[in-house]
Amino acid sequence: MAKKATTAAERRHMRHVAEQGCLVCDSPATLHHVTSDGHKRITRSHWLVVPLCPRHHLIQHGPRESVEALGHAGFTRVHDIDLLHRAKLMRDTSPHWSGHDDD
Repeated sequence: MAKKATTAAERRHMRHVAEQGCLVCDSPATLHHVTSDGHKRITRSHWLVVPLCPRHHLIQHGPRESVEALGHAGFTRVHDIDLLHRAKLMRDTSPHWSGHDDD
């Protein structure tokens, strides 16, 4: 199945989220797509993203800190941050969200 093209609203939302700074340390951030509720996989969406710096996002920056190394449940346990909850909060308060996933 072909991937759906990223919409202008999704691009604006993702840029807005990345500008917020890392959820853990407020450093400049890149985006992490939240694809788990901590127990099971969820569908990848450009609306469910959170800002994480490389140290807290990517595995090569340390197995004890990054979401890639810890997984979503481990990340929540170590950092006390529920990534899915935060992604939904950022989506729901985004000036670019209209309430529809297909915008």
